[in-house]
Amino acid sequence: MTMEQHFVDKSASAMMVQSFKPINQMSQHVCTFAMYSHDLSRQIETHHYCSRLSNQFLQCAVYDSDDPNKGRLIGVEYIISDDVFETLPPEE
Repeated sequence: MTMEQHFVDKSASAMMVQSFKPINQMSQHVCTFAMYSHDLSRQIETHHYCSRLSNQFLQCAVYDSDDPNKGRLIGVEYIISDDVFETLPPEE
């Protein structure tokens, strides 16, 4: 068995077993621009793919592109409501 055949066999097996249910729960796409904290003249386009965990809370996977072949995961962001934000301590 060649390395290529071995890889194809392993990939096919994994696809039959793996589930994308958590990813499929992300039903909102938001495009934003983020600034570098150390250089506010630099900005990058970011794409947030979000799922609603509750009325007060969103969880987002953040990518640097919405291109399915080029987009890289660059972070995870949690978005909270104003009500929750107001309960946080000032240093938060």
